[in-house]
Amino acid sequence: MINPNSRPRIYKFDNVKLLVMTLVVIGSFAMEFTDHSDMFRSWFIFVYSFHAPLYIFLGGLFQKQYRKGERPSLHRVSYYLILGCVLKLTIYFLRRWNGEDIGLDMFGGATIEWYLFVMMMYAATMYLLKNVHRYVVFIGSVILGVVAGFLPLGDEFYLMRYFVFLPFYVAGYYLTPARVRRFSHRLNVKLAGIAFMLIYFIICFRERDIIYPLRMLFTGRNRYSIVPIEGCTFYHRLLCYGISAVLIISVIAVIPNRKVPILTHMGRNTLGVYFWHYPIVLLLWHFGVFDMLMPLGDPLWKVVVLAAAVIVALILSLSIFHLPLRKLQELIDRIPLVPCIVMDSLIFIAATVVNILTA
Repeated sequence: MINPNSRPRIYKFDNVKLLVMTLVVIGSFAMEFTDHSDMFRSWFIFVYSFHAPLYIFLGGLFQKQYRKGERPSLHRVSYYLILGCVLKLTIYFLRRWNGEDIGLDMFGGATIEWYLFVMMMYAATMYLLKNVHRYVVFIGSVILGVVAGFLPLGDEFYLMRYFVFLPFYVAGYYLTPARVRRFSHRLNVKLAGIAFMLIYFIICFRERDIIYPLRMLFTGRNRYSIVPIEGCTFYHRLLCYGISAVLIISVIAVIPNRKVPILTHMGRNTLGVYFWHYPIVLLLWHFGVFDMLMPLGDPLWKVVVLAAAVIVALILSLSIFHLPLRKLQELIDRIPLVPCIVMDSLIFIAATVVNILTA
């Protein structure tokens, strides 16, 4: 029997999530070759202009809004905390295996685990601000994101990325999927979105030297003073916010709201793609796969890299790779509040001990 209170699934967002996660994987592959190819530099800046803000926006969009007087739930916080720690340790050991002389900082870093820790902090933040008016929260998040560029923040505790990307999470949190779908369904929005994406795509390739310096702002982890743009300041951040916001609207608008066989279902498993793809990149480097590509000659090696990124994204979208993450979430959801607090506290204590021992 169909539940009359259930809402029909909006396939558009499954399709968007699959696309953006494929772009995340392409971005990770392209990042490995930006020193060898102008094309990959262009791909890098185009993808990084919106893929993290869009994925964070979707995270906020599908976060259940907290109500006044509601008891705290640490399940989402615990889930991201555990995934983040596991991924950080996995990446650390793989990079050491690859011969990199790196330290282990459980409370900061530059690799992809930042997203999981930042999402953990966003979930806690929105609960703490549940009694504050949404316009105050959003305007405050934009101000914090802009001001953060003046502060001596970096990868420590992922604070720079937390502040920079906070407006996108807040915007998604206070909107609803149905409202976003209705807005993006307008013909004028679709046409404007297509036009903007094409123009910006061309700029990224034809005017690469102009747009590429913004990469350090789009990654969300750098203060203004170290960005290679003369006089970089708050209006450069606002420019990046504007580009990312318009691209988010454009991507959502152009993606169809229909069920695509096989692919739409894969869009439900994008966190698994995010979790597994960078360890695979490190394994490919370890076994010399990437070193064998460039001798193939230009442009064949570039085509192979892009094709490999898409194939990896689609394979990791299969349910079998998301299954361990789903089982972990189901296990955490069954833990009562007090044991959940104890578990999270023990994880933080263990992480502190690891930091001390590896300092």
